[in-house]
Amino acid sequence: MRSEARYGGLPANLRPYCLLLAAMVVFQLFYLGAQPFAAGLIPSPWDKGAHLVVYSAIAALLWFGSAGRAPLTVVTAVLAIGILDEWHQAFLPGRSADLLDLLADACAASITVLLLHTQRGP
Repeated sequence: MRSEARYGGLPANLRPYCLLLAAMVVFQLFYLGAQPFAAGLIPSPWDKGAHLVVYSAIAALLWFGSAGRAPLTVVTAVLAIGILDEWHQAFLPGRSADLLDLLADACAASITVLLLHTQRGP
């Protein structure tokens, strides 16, 4: 079995692009989240779905960027991003930190990594 298929499913030369894209998503999360239009953009409870989508994407990009070799590190990194995002929101006008958002982030990271881990085979 080729190592690309076993570890992350991507050729090694594409992994840095996944990491770069993950960094860009995180940057936009913080940058766009700080803009005035972000307050109330997605009403509750639909904002939890947005958290699931964005944080699942970050987890998948980090998974493929790390070739699937560090699943706990990926989950920890995504959770750290979620904590920083909620902390950041606590200081923004019209925004607030929400533990349920953080829970959605943790679920997104855990489920995404679990699914990717089970798909990679022996």
